[in-house]
Amino acid sequence: MMRKQWIITPERLPTIRRRCPKCGNKTEFVNSGKFRVNANGRLLDVWLIYKCEKCDTTWNLTVHERVDPNSIQPEIYEAFLRNDESVAAEYGINRELFVRNKAEISETQGSYKVKVLDTTIPCTYKNCQEIEIKITSCVKLRADILFGEQLGLSRSQIKKMFDKEKVMYDQTPVKAGSKVRNGVYRLAAEDISGIDQNISKHQLHQGSINSDNYLTKTGMAIS
Repeated sequence: MMRKQWIITPERLPTIRRRCPKCGNKTEFVNSGKFRVNANGRLLDVWLIYKCEKCDTTWNLTVHERVDPNSIQPEIYEAFLRNDESVAAEYGINRELFVRNKAEISETQGSYKVKVLDTTIPCTYKNCQEIEIKITSCVKLRADILFGEQLGLSRSQIKKMFDKEKVMYDQTPVKAGSKVRNGVYRLAAEDISGIDQNISKHQLHQGSINSDNYLTKTGMAIS
């Protein structure tokens, strides 16, 4: 049995209002989820790319400017290079970064989306399905709501799962009302027989590690 990955981000991140040279007026620039990395001698520049909603003109939000590559955590640097969407979303809600770039932001609230991926990582325990969750910090979500919606379970079914401590996180039973965190969750074998079937009911196509398949839900709160 292979581990699955759920990447949870806001349906719509805050946008940046700025003058678009092509449109000739102020428009909304949206987070593209992609980074630009440039090495200048021994120093590094990193930008988060934004695009005009109307014409796709790009604008680069400075993330790092003339920094020593060794000052960036290796896993974050790799995330820049592979255009990690969850990392792009985290920088896309960083108010300090907006201030530093003198960017005018437009706040958004609403739904969240879940990207479902298959991985090639075997589950640690034979009788458990592991789900690695990567969730953007601005999405506040209860564990029972997430798993209930993603697995297509009724309220009584999901309550029974949590009451019987069938959902684990770091060797600890997860409480139904607890906040969803980054990390690996484990579901007991007797509760996962229909996991693939249930997930497939909510998505257009079965995801792969490079897919762009999203499940869209409502009820997100942005802090």
